[in-house]
Amino acid sequence: MGFLHSERTRERAEFPPPNGGLREMVLFSSAACTKIENKKQRQAIYVVYAFCRYADDLIDEHQDIEGLNTLELELEAFKNHKKTSLKVFKALHIIKDRFYGDDYNYQPYFEMIQGQRMDITISSYETMDDVLAYCYYVASSVGLMLLPILAPSKHQELKEFAIQLGYAMQITNFLRDVGEDYLKGRIYIPQADLKKFQVDIDHEFKMGPTDSFKTLFNHLATQARQYYQYAYDHMEAFSQDVRTPLLYAAKLYEAILDECMTDYDVFTKKHFVSHAKKIDIIKGLQKNL
Repeated sequence: MGFLHSERTRERAEFPPPNGGLREMVLFSSAACTKIENKKQRQAIYVVYAFCRYADDLIDEHQDIEGLNTLELELEAFKNHKKTSLKVFKALHIIKDRFYGDDYNYQPYFEMIQGQRMDITISSYETMDDVLAYCYYVASSVGLMLLPILAPSKHQELKEFAIQLGYAMQITNFLRDVGEDYLKGRIYIPQADLKKFQVDIDHEFKMGPTDSFKTLFNHLATQARQYYQYAYDHMEAFSQDVRTPLLYAAKLYEAILDECMTDYDVFTKKHFVSHAKKIDIIKGLQKNL
C-alpha cells in the first residue's frame, strides 16, 4: 500500500474512515489515497475524513442538531484561533499547521455542516439544480477540503475539479440508494425529473423498476458520467502519486453505475463492485498510465 502495515493500522485507528452513503464515498477515496507516498498528506487526509464522519454521524446516526450546532460554533472558534473542546479539532491542527495556514477560512467545513443540516430540513428536491446544490454541500465540500493537501500549489485552479467530482460521486450514491433513501423518507431524484419521466417512486418500490424508471436512471447516470469525465480531463494537474489513486477512486465509484444498470433494482438491492471487477478495472487503467 506504499507504507508499512503497522503505520497504516495506527493511522486508521486514530482517524477511522467513514462508511455508508456519504461516508462510503469517503471510504472509497480514503482507501485509494493510502497509496499516496507522502505520510503527512496521508495523515491530513484521514483528519479530513474524521471531521466528515463526525459531522455525518451527528445527523445520520443520532439526529443531533444541537451537536451539529456545537460543531459549527467550535469550528468558528477554531478558525479564529480560540480554544475548542472537541477532539476533532486537535486533529485538525495537523492540517492547519502543515497545509492550510493561519488565514484559511474553513469555508468547505462550514458548507459540510450546512449539508448535514439540509438532511434534517429537506426530504426532496424540485430541480436538478437544487440537487446539485445539496451535492456541493455534502460531497464537493470534501474535495475542496482536500485540495490544499493534494495540490498545495494548484488548489485554487482545481476548485471546479473538486466540485464536479463531488457531483458525480454523490449522484452515484443517490442512484444506487433510491430504495434505502425512500425508506428513510428521502427522495433525491429531482421531482421535476420524476414528473417528466412519469415515475412514481412508491410504485417502483412496490412493483420493481419499470421501463420509465430505467430511462430516468440512464438519464441521470449520463449526467453523472459527464461530471466524472470533467474530473478525468483535469487530473493531469495533480502530481503522479496523487493522480493515480484519485483516478482509481473515481473509476471504481463510477463502476457502481454499471452494476446498478445490470437490473436497475435499486429498491431491494445494494449494488457494489466485486473485488474481481475492481482488479480488472485497475489493471485496465494501469495499461494507460
